[in-house]
Amino acid sequence: MRLPQPLLESPFFLFERMDDLLRALGSELDHSEVLEIRRLTDRGLPPVTSEMTIAVMLGMNPGFVWSLLNKTSRYYRRFSIPKGRGVREIHAPKVALKIVQKWISVHLNRLYQAPEHVHGFVPGRSHVTAAEVHLGADWVASFDIENFFPSTPKILIETQLMDLGYSPVSASLVAAFCCYEDRLVQGSPSSPVLANMSFSGVDQEIVSLAKKFGAKVTRYADDVTFSGKGEWCLGLQEGIAAALADTPWSLSQHKTAFSRLPERLKVHGLLIHGDRVRLTKGYRNRLRMFSHLKANGVQLDDRRNQIDGHLEYAKFIAGRR
Repeated sequence: MRLPQPLLESPFFLFERMDDLLRALGSELDHSEVLEIRRLTDRGLPPVTSEMTIAVMLGMNPGFVWSLLNKTSRYYRRFSIPKGRGVREIHAPKVALKIVQKWISVHLNRLYQAPEHVHGFVPGRSHVTAAEVHLGADWVASFDIENFFPSTPKILIETQLMDLGYSPVSASLVAAFCCYEDRLVQGSPSSPVLANMSFSGVDQEIVSLAKKFGAKVTRYADDVTFSGKGEWCLGLQEGIAAALADTPWSLSQHKTAFSRLPERLKVHGLLIHGDRVRLTKGYRNRLRMFSHLKANGVQLDDRRNQIDGHLEYAKFIAGRR
């Protein structure tokens, strides 16, 4: 379901102006809440001040809003998808909850100022821009954060929301809409920006670590990549483990990779030798096979969209300069 953009863009959702919202809430609205709505609006935050205010903004029955917050498991579909050698557990919010989460994410993304090294879930950046940072390196070290979203707890999200300007009550409400069993989940549209915000302290440690070793660093979601020239940086793995100490997150013990020239250097599936990123030989061979099948009229109806996507991706990478 695609919502009209004006609804997502408005901090009051169904209402264009704050005064329209206040009139809809009625004269019985507590004066202190009116002041809080005005304060949050001035800070560019959706005025999530109470369940009733949320219900009016979203055009929902107050009882239904209560149910979204207190009977959360009813509003998620749980399933698993393949992920490497294992599976990834997905909690996909149903339509009503997804609308709330998407609306929240739009406004938090406006306020979140991503550090230069963060490329995941940031407009204008991608795994390709992250890989390009490491062009010309002599060595690459890649680390994976174990269960990035599910390891991010509700209490830390509330702290970040209060830093933005929400009161403890409002921060708890926003976090409750965006969490399942007091943590972020894979599948929610609000998880990426909230995870990035919550990881800001560790991001600072990662940048300091890169400067200490004279290395470049990027983070794309849960993948942290360092690269550099010259000699290998001994102690890098211990350094990032120390940065994660006393936090909810930890390194995956199965997804740490080190490589140095003349070995193949790869970042996010792209080769970083030379002055531009390139596809691996194995991927290029697959593309040639796809192109050959299409050129010879082989019926690919069940995979056509997927194959066309691969071919367009190859054109995109080839056009990078």
